[in-house]
Amino acid sequence: MLSIKSWGSVFVAGSVCVLSLAQCFAQSPSVSGGQRAGAAQLAGPVTWGSPDQPYGKRRPVTDTDRKVIQSYRSGGKTPIFSTNFTDSTELQADWNPVSDDNQWGDYQSCRRSANVEASRVGLRLKTLLATDCHHKWSTGYINSKAKYSYGFFEATMKIADIKGMNNAFWMTTEDYLSTGDHFEIDVSEVQYPNYAHIGLQQYPAKGNKNLKHTGMGWGAKFVDDLSSGFHDYGVLWTPMEMIFEIDGEPVAVVVTNNAVHGPTDIAFSSALLYAGIPEHPEDHDMAVKSVRVFALNPIL
Repeated sequence: MLSIKSWGSVFVAGSVCVLSLAQCFAQSPSVSGGQRAGAAQLAGPVTWGSPDQPYGKRRPVTDTDRKVIQSYRSGGKTPIFSTNFTDSTELQADWNPVSDDNQWGDYQSCRRSANVEASRVGLRLKTLLATDCHHKWSTGYINSKAKYSYGFFEATMKIADIKGMNNAFWMTTEDYLSTGDHFEIDVSEVQYPNYAHIGLQQYPAKGNKNLKHTGMGWGAKFVDDLSSGFHDYGVLWTPMEMIFEIDGEPVAVVVTNNAVHGPTDIAFSSALLYAGIPEHPEDHDMAVKSVRVFALNPIL
């Protein structure tokens, strides 16, 4: 185990396990019904239903994007942070469990720290009957104590096998005093059985009454049932752009021209939010087998 205070693009960190990508996968336990799946296959072109924004312009995915993503996933680079979420002591040292009541929009669940669990399959964000909030159910939410800047971020996740659940891997930057805003980077908000939403949202900084929330995003639909196994979801974040990938295949790119910069946390959350929630969603959990953070390659 190694304690990192400052290295590459990391600002703050606690106890971490620094491994190669191949070692990370080898150390992750496998369970019946929870194996790593093959690469998910897109069912059609990635779509988008929101316009470009001043802070983000879409561009097509290129072969160069694929090669760059592969360079981080090949096992030749060592992550500055990685964990397989099997150790409850590490989980407590490196992550904040978050409780909130989700009293806005269409949320049908609160989130409670008791729903966050380190297990032999990794992080489990449990879905339970609620006992202390106005919703019927509770789900889970953590964010990292460490703050990061540019780099490659990738998580191996298995979504809950029910409709209505938002299975999210995302990051939120700190407020920028110079521009009066901050950004949410939605690496993937995945819905059963085969849909992933990717997005970039701008929010006003605390106290700024002159800026309205805006966002842009993409929708990716797959042939595969994404709840049947673990899949990789990631983003390469550079000063100029973000390349979003699923199972190593770039699916969306946004040119940001340094509008979005660190520090930012890393967050995983589950929430009952969409149509189709079953009568008994309890015990249908989201799982995260591992997360890896790589410092930005200096040539990028």
